[in-house]
Amino acid sequence: MYRAYFVDDEPHALKRLTESHLLNDCGYQVIGSSTSPVLALDEIRKLNPDVVFTDLKMPDMSGVELMEKLRGKGAEYEFVIISAFGEYNAIRNFFQQKGFDYLLKPVLDDDLQTLLEKLSGRLASKRAAPGLIDSPSAELNSMIIYLKENLSAKHTLESLSKQFETNYTYICDLFASNLGTTFSSYLTKLRMEAAAEFLKDKSINVKEIAGLCGYEYLYFVKVFKKYYACSPTSYREGLE
Repeated sequence: MYRAYFVDDEPHALKRLTESHLLNDCGYQVIGSSTSPVLALDEIRKLNPDVVFTDLKMPDMSGVELMEKLRGKGAEYEFVIISAFGEYNAIRNFFQQKGFDYLLKPVLDDDLQTLLEKLSGRLASKRAAPGLIDSPSAELNSMIIYLKENLSAKHTLESLSKQFETNYTYICDLFASNLGTTFSSYLTKLRMEAAAEFLKDKSINVKEIAGLCGYEYLYFVKVFKKYYACSPTSYREGLE
């Protein structure tokens, strides 16, 4: 699992993030947290996490300053900033310092999941030894076949690791090294391609197609629009 450390001067916000089930579902272990960026500084150096999630505005030290201090000591962890809407200048400075991404407060589950899945791809790429895998492995092929045959099921890194009796990190490494993507992104690709095929059959309505592809109807429409830049209904009409 990937090791995550959290810093936020608001105890309730810190508790909500560190106790989110999405962390475990996406393959992350909380190895530490603090409401004080000053105290967090030394603890982060000792624990050496894969990623640091930090609030932007805090007393004594901002999240960007915390990142700069850690980077100044040669730290290679990824950083995610949590900020309020409108703090554009500080966020721009964060990206100039090569921060990974940011989350807006209040942090929504969908936003957190999307970020964690994208982050998993980055961390898997960093861990994977270049040149060790030149072609898709038999195990990865088995996983892909399993996903294709069970698109309507609720899949997570945790469920896939249990199905194939392996760990989250190994699965992330397989998808990153062989396919250059994350497990979640590849699953979305499979589902969207299947949805496009289902839409050719006009005897199946869009709500049924959503279920066949493992989505609630409204979320399916949202994902489909993002993937194909049009609604499922418009896509189907364009096939005529």
